[in-house]
Amino acid sequence: MKAIILAAGIGSRLGDITKTIPKPMIKIDGKPILEHNIKMCKNAGVIDIFINLHHLPNMINNYFGDGHKFGVNINYSFEKTLLGTAGALLSFTEQLNNEPFFVIYGDSYISFSLLDLIKFHKKKHADFSILLTRKKNVKNRGKVICNKNEQVIKFIEKPDVDNSKYHLINAGIYFISSHKIFNCIKPKLDFGYDVLPIIIKNNFKVFGMYTDSPLITVDTPFLYKKNLS
Repeated sequence: MKAIILAAGIGSRLGDITKTIPKPMIKIDGKPILEHNIKMCKNAGVIDIFINLHHLPNMINNYFGDGHKFGVNINYSFEKTLLGTAGALLSFTEQLNNEPFFVIYGDSYISFSLLDLIKFHKKKHADFSILLTRKKNVKNRGKVICNKNEQVIKFIEKPDVDNSKYHLINAGIYFISSHKIFNCIKPKLDFGYDVLPIIIKNNFKVFGMYTDSPLITVDTPFLYKKNLS
């Protein structure tokens, strides 16, 4: 099993904080967010990991190396210009060998077993499964609307909604088994704004699995201070 962890973002909303450290290297409970995500992969037997880099790439590469000391195999792709959360996958298509794979946002963390998402995906005969959680303030996330069968019928990135109510949101973990999705991906495309609305419209079988595990993010200086170890 393989995983692509997205770690190229600049984290501009954090201001001066990310001028000297990549957002995925911010520590939670004494370890970088990216390390938590790599451990989550290893615990599920996901050993082959691909990481895209852009902002301060050497800090990530020097810390994790080839992944040996973390019990995984890591390969990197440096993006001279940002390719987008979906476009980033294009650098790894050959290494995926047409196998199912995870996509994990490397700048947030949720305590979760990836094996549960695989089971859910197989049960639903899905092409694309999204891990979901609930939050009130969703202005920096993707709001997800599902039908009674847990099939995703609408995806709205960074919506303007009533933040006094809870909404289902994208927790930043996907499991993808249909490589036909690559027909919908081009450089600089984003999953939330571009690809997810397209594949839903084109009748890909997209399902959302809910977890009540808390999603830890450091999207703003306030959340950074709140979650900083």
